[in-house]
Amino acid sequence: MIRIGAEPSKMREIDLDDVFLSRLQLLIVMSKAYLSGYPLGRHRINCILENANHVKLEAVGLEEDLEWFKDDTSFNDTLGFDSAFYQRVKLLSVMAEAIAKGYDLENHKKEALEKNLNAVCESITFTKQVSDMQFLKVA
Repeated sequence: MIRIGAEPSKMREIDLDDVFLSRLQLLIVMSKAYLSGYPLGRHRINCILENANHVKLEAVGLEEDLEWFKDDTSFNDTLGFDSAFYQRVKLLSVMAEAIAKGYDLENHKKEALEKNLNAVCESITFTKQVSDMQFLKVA
């Protein structure tokens, strides 16, 4: 049997940072699926819109926290990202939202989306390939 998850000694409760990163990863998967030409069905569109909104709002809040507490040495930034990362996340959210609303991205915008996705993925070390996710072939 394959065991998935953390070792019992390293288990902990899910916190808001975990939810943010999970939603961000889902947004990344959906954006990569769009770039790969996978269909955008009703459920996928709703998922993109909902997650884009949450991720964008959370990125704004986290970036504001960085700015507000930048001189406070006791501030514990558990995620460890900088302001540029949160700017990229907000851009990803806006672009994903545009995709879900039916705006067709031109080639240079698709290239910008891909560059932005790569930078965000590198920051969070998300290495999954869209071709490995068979469930994306259905809308």
